[in-house]
Amino acid sequence: MRLRGPLALLFVAFVGCKPHAGSSCDKGEERCLDPGRALVCEAGHLIETPCRGKDGCRVKVETTSCDVHGDKPGDACSTDDEGSAACIDAKTLLACHGGRYVAVPCRGEHGCVEDDGRAACDESVAESGEACAHDGKKACSADGKRVLLCASGAMQTRYQCRGEQGCRVTGGKIDCDVSVARGGDACDAQFEGTFACTEDKLAIVRCSAGKFVPDENCKRGQRCSAEPGSTRCAKPDKT
Repeated sequence: MRLRGPLALLFVAFVGCKPHAGSSCDKGEERCLDPGRALVCEAGHLIETPCRGKDGCRVKVETTSCDVHGDKPGDACSTDDEGSAACIDAKTLLACHGGRYVAVPCRGEHGCVEDDGRAACDESVAESGEACAHDGKKACSADGKRVLLCASGAMQTRYQCRGEQGCRVTGGKIDCDVSVARGGDACDAQFEGTFACTEDKLAIVRCSAGKFVPDENCKRGQRCSAEPGSTRCAKPDKT
């Protein structure tokens, strides 16, 4: 049977309306291409993304569900969904960053957990250069000697923790022992005006405008002593 006239034009128009990669869309719009792929909206146009999890791509009560638990680092995701994430194992978060999924290590004691569809990654311990999910968030380095900062999706060394206590995670907060420092070491604004001993204990340095600068050289026979609330040059106690 051949269609002619207005009816034929209507049929062609209907077929041509099927969404595909590149079609215009509204923010948040999603459609299943097949059980393993979805179309998601990015900047007003649909892009294709995989749904490698066991539930694949499904339509549920007028919503589209794409299971990304099996997706891999490098798989496409919508930049409209920046920061969306899922736990792919007990210690790894898969997060959308810059249009691609990246694997974020969850080295903290709580690892990666999901609750009511939301994924939480304990990034309180990390390594420099690793992917991270939340810009501005701090962490202790795995060796416990540095504070790292998440910037542009990657962990970067912010400052050193040369004191005996190093860098510790206490009650979810990052504690850095800066009682020992080198001249030129970076320091956080919270330490502005505080003092530290040099590693050889022969001088005192002070945190000023984001770095430790020389403050006082200890006199002959004296050594720098750093105690809570007091950093000073004094003669060593005889034992």
